[in-house]
Amino acid sequence: MHRYFFDIRDGDNLSVDETGIECASLDDVRFQAIDALPEIARDELPDGDHHVFEVTVRDATGKRVFSGRLTLEVQWL
Repeated sequence: MHRYFFDIRDGDNLSVDETGIECASLDDVRFQAIDALPEIARDELPDGDHHVFEVTVRDATGKRVFSGRLTLEVQWL
């Protein structure tokens, strides 16, 4: 297994993952990144009508291997 680092961007805020997690495959990396996005959105409960959450995954050498983005848009009807 290899260690991957999941950096989170929440609007203008960037949280750099210094610990990482071990993943068995690139499919596992993809799953972990996508799985994290809704949880991040729930935890942050953003204000405003438009918000973008992004996770970028780096391998142990620092090379970016995956990126996922969740856009939250809300409006009164």
